[in-house]
Amino acid sequence: MKGFTFIELILVLAIMLTLSVMAPSFYSRFILQNVVDNAKDQLSGSLRKAQVYSMTGKQGSSWSVNFGSNTITLYKGTSFPGRDSSFDEKFSVNPNVSISWASDISFTKATGLPTPASGATITISSGSNSKTVIVNSQGVVNR
Repeated sequence: MKGFTFIELILVLAIMLTLSVMAPSFYSRFILQNVVDNAKDQLSGSLRKAQVYSMTGKQGSSWSVNFGSNTITLYKGTSFPGRDSSFDEKFSVNPNVSISWASDISFTKATGLPTPASGATITISSGSNSKTVIVNSQGVVNR
């Protein structure tokens, strides 16, 4: 005899139904994790770039990073309101991601040491997914 039995057909359908019910939840978790990872990479890259710009004295100034709503801004100077916005480098962050750090992080010209001097621990989160970026007192950015 050739063909499938009714039991085999029901079993295959049950497996396919189970997988199709589970797939969206796995996919949404994957997307949220990816969004948080992308924001973490963008943030740590911006912090490192600000430090390098400060250490090399780009434009003869210190450089800082500001965390706005849905944006990360790398800017020249240490005061976001008093900056020259023509030097800004802005990066978009997914609206579902929140960055928990209240102030800007600046790096001292030539030395690259951070302000605040104690460093910073920045948490990036979306839903139950969260990642941490740490800037230590020597300016080392750990992801």
